[in-house]
Amino acid sequence: MHKDKINQLLEVLNESFQGLPWHGESLMDKLNRIDYRIVNIAPVPTINSVARLVHHIINWRIFVIEKIKGNDAFDIEMNSQNDWTDLHIETEKDWADLIQKLVNTQNEIFDLLNTKTDDFLETPVYGRKYNIQRLIEGIVQHDIYHQGQIAVVAKQAALKG
Repeated sequence: MHKDKINQLLEVLNESFQGLPWHGESLMDKLNRIDYRIVNIAPVPTINSVARLVHHIINWRIFVIEKIKGNDAFDIEMNSQNDWTDLHIETEKDWADLIQKLVNTQNEIFDLLNTKTDDFLETPVYGRKYNIQRLIEGIVQHDIYHQGQIAVVAKQAALKG
């Protein structure tokens, strides 16, 4: 019952999410510094708002959770409402709730993976051409990619707002 790979993936996932990643601030540090009053602003009509980007991150983390659970039926169609959810943050509480939803996905991924051994990482993801290990590595990359977008959009939104 080896868990070395699982523990290493969890460490990387935690570091980029709320630790001290090599690339700068963590996703949570970035989000906690954003004023809720600018999260709905899309500086350019073809660019997503911070709120929409955060919900997109949540949607794909839910995909990861469902695949770890073995839910072969769950899927997200690219560029659908389940991929890019429309939402509008009205209050500071709405923003805090969205952030908490993101934190909840982190906790659930950790809880699920903590019950697994390294062998589980080789499990193929149904309907995809990769395994669970690649899926976890991919969600870290996905978070970091969109964190960069969030940083740019937030800066532009603050100038417009």
